[in-house]
Amino acid sequence: MDIKRRDFVKGCAAVSVLLLPGIVSAASGENTNRASAAASRLQVEKSIKANFGGGFSVRNYSQSNGRTYANIEHFGNRYAVASADLLDWKIVKASL
Repeated sequence: MDIKRRDFVKGCAAVSVLLLPGIVSAASGENTNRASAAASRLQVEKSIKANFGGGFSVRNYSQSNGRTYANIEHFGNRYAVASADLLDWKIVKASL
């Protein structure tokens, strides 16, 4: 079987997108917002680590106009990254 890393990441993202509504709808009332926020943060972290590697940590992230922006750090080096689909991340700014 010849599976490339990008195909694997896309498959994992597709599965998480399909499972996310079921997880969020299982939570009720006030917990819905917390579950949604936690699932989103977890999804962003997994996506960044799949793209850049396990040594990166997410400092914070935000979503605006269908794009996700995140500030990440790796051994003291900080990067601002952006993605439209949580699969392909672009480095917007770097401070080494």
